[in-house]
Amino acid sequence: MKKYGKLSKALAICLTLMLAIGLFSTTAFASASTFAITPGQTGTITVTGIDEADTENVTVNAYRLMDVKVNANGQPQDPVYTWVEAVSDWARTNYSTYIGTGDDDSVQPAFSAADTSTIAEFYDALAAAIKSGDITLTSTTATSVTEGTATFNEMTMGNYLVLIEGGMKIYSPVAVNLVPTWNETEWLLNDATATAKAEDITIDKTVNDVEADNVSIGDTVTFDIIADIPTFPANALAKNYSISDTLPTGLTLTEGSIQVYGVAEGETETQLSADTHYTVAYNTNGKTFTLTFDYDEISTYADIHVTYTAMLNGNAVPGTANTNNAEVTYTNNPYVENSSTTKEDEATVYTYGLDISKVDADNTEQTLTGAEFELYASSENATSGENKIAFVMESAGVYRKATTTDTGTTTTLAVDENGQLILKGLDAGTWYLKETKAPDSYNLLESPIEVQIVANTDGSTGLLDGTVQNASTDNNALRFLEVANDDGFQLPVTGGMGTVIFTAVGVALMGAAIVLVIIAVKKRKA
Repeated sequence: MKKYGKLSKALAICLTLMLAIGLFSTTAFASASTFAITPGQTGTITVTGIDEADTENVTVNAYRLMDVKVNANGQPQDPVYTWVEAVSDWARTNYSTYIGTGDDDSVQPAFSAADTSTIAEFYDALAAAIKSGDITLTSTTATSVTEGTATFNEMTMGNYLVLIEGGMKIYSPVAVNLVPTWNETEWLLNDATATAKAEDITIDKTVNDVEADNVSIGDTVTFDIIADIPTFPANALAKNYSISDTLPTGLTLTEGSIQVYGVAEGETETQLSADTHYTVAYNTNGKTFTLTFDYDEISTYADIHVTYTAMLNGNAVPGTANTNNAEVTYTNNPYVENSSTTKEDEATVYTYGLDISKVDADNTEQTLTGAEFELYASSENATSGENKIAFVMESAGVYRKATTTDTGTTTTLAVDENGQLILKGLDAGTWYLKETKAPDSYNLLESPIEVQIVANTDGSTGLLDGTVQNASTDNNALRFLEVANDDGFQLPVTGGMGTVIFTAVGVALMGAAIVLVIIAVKKRKA
């Protein structure tokens, strides 16, 4: 009975070890193969739940924490589980109830009886001790990592701590037990499978208050960044977290516009302070800013929300993507100093323009020079002449929409010597082109021309590219428009066709009179 009492104790510890995975992993035992155990018996450990996108990047290492004692007859023998030498000193100092006293390195029932949160803390502290060098353990690297699964072959029986490092996700330590199990007739060693737990960090960058294809040069655009905040373990050696944003040359950051908020689980936002929660740094040209956070000050929030404004400036090119990239950089291996990875997202805005060709109404192949125009955003303004759109002249016949900081602007838009006028930096929408001066000998247009700029978009995928309807072949983001003038017609003048008619009638009457006189003379002689 005493013998079986010891076996019952061993079995109890064995079974509870199977459950002592807590927060870190879920362990199951699949019967890939079963057999009666022998001293030195090995098995296979499989860890699933690794993101397939991380498969080629992660390193998966297993650290054996316990030895398993099995006698020559294939029976577990007290003490069945003992801490390996490197762990025993650390456990005796930090978790004395989990190890025997004096030279007794056996695993105590207090370990198996601990609740999941306590066990989680134990493995967290142990992982930090291993990676910091406080404990020196020989690791075993996974034989293969394929399709999200790491496999360890020919592993000695014991309790293992598995660390997954180098991925885009933050992986928790995985506890797995490769230990004897009783199947009612004999002790067996089944291959062990554990499922990793990981936290995925995401970032989302959006344009807030305008459509991506609806921006003019000079417009101010609001951008939003939402990024997850990682949950680092209590004993993490590194807790780095930062958000940065890089603007293209076509966008200018509005000074003082950056606002930062902590977002709670219920999406309640609290504005954060640059003095307490983060610091902000800019690069030399002001195109990149970085927010570096004090993790302990923001750890109670679920997300960070960053908002700022930027102006589309004169460097924006019609049809060219003005893309700014946001990045979140975070520690992906909490037990390794200076370990981090980055995820990014982007938001893009487009601007467009007009490509105008001034032509003869009767011969559109003939271009006309000397015409001048004004541009308006509404028909009412075009009629009244108010709120003319200001431009900066880049070269003859080429103008780009002005910003509030531009000098030397003009509202008079003249075609070049070839009758061409290019207006850049307009958003998709309706514009009104008003002719203010016609080419020499041609008539001025009676009313403004309504022009539609319609971006090439798709309802399901959003903006496809920077093209517009009826675009110029030279630049597919410039709406092509022919503007024709008529040279009119000539009214009759004095000495024209009317006088000729009267003269002809007079000559005819005079001729008839002469004929009558001749006839009368002949009658008298007769």
